[in-house]
Amino acid sequence: MSEEDNLHDNSPVTGLIDTEGNADEIEADDDLEEITAQKVLEFLETAWTNEMGAPEILMHQSEMIELMMGQIAHMEENMKDLNKSDFRYVAHQMELERIRYIMVSYLRCRLQKIENFTKHILDQESTRETNEKRLSPEETKFAQEYYENTETYFQKVALQYMPNMQRSEADQRIVRPNLMSHVFIKAKVSVPSVVVGVDDEEVDLAANSQHIIPYQLIADLIQKDQVKLI
Repeated sequence: MSEEDNLHDNSPVTGLIDTEGNADEIEADDDLEEITAQKVLEFLETAWTNEMGAPEILMHQSEMIELMMGQIAHMEENMKDLNKSDFRYVAHQMELERIRYIMVSYLRCRLQKIENFTKHILDQESTRETNEKRLSPEETKFAQEYYENTETYFQKVALQYMPNMQRSEADQRIVRPNLMSHVFIKAKVSVPSVVVGVDDEEVDLAANSQHIIPYQLIADLIQKDQVKLI
């Protein structure tokens, strides 16, 4: 296998990405540019660290996951021609394990949030437009089934024995993330006039500067890819 088969080359993967970082289908469009496997991996690493640091669930990156799965399949196919005692095989195998770890850790982090904040997430999703929904179709299906199964279980083992527990009180059982929890951030670009306090105090975030700040105050900057969690 040649060096071009390595994940860290600059050859484009089977997909395109727009200039704002959103994955899209392959098509001829002047607003789209090819994305390399290395860029996809870096994007997923950032998505993972953001997901770990954010108290709420963020926008899903299923398109990037699919692109990387395709690249993994491509690498595995090329590795079939290598002898397992070849150092190149060992190096590529280690890289594949690292990529899988990043992908699985990212998805596991999202799954944990769905399990912890199921009802809250479903309620939030029901108010969002289709292109703004943060769960993938598969995650939405899982969340709905998980919530239904959990409610059925609670009803059987506890709620039916609590006559004072009315359905109207179900809202009190919803677990919500603490959006005012402090997080570590790093500005990817210069961001002017960021509100950082209850008194509407504003500061300018210099590029590459690091800060500790309540998550809710910079949540929109994460969505805009202007800052990242560290």
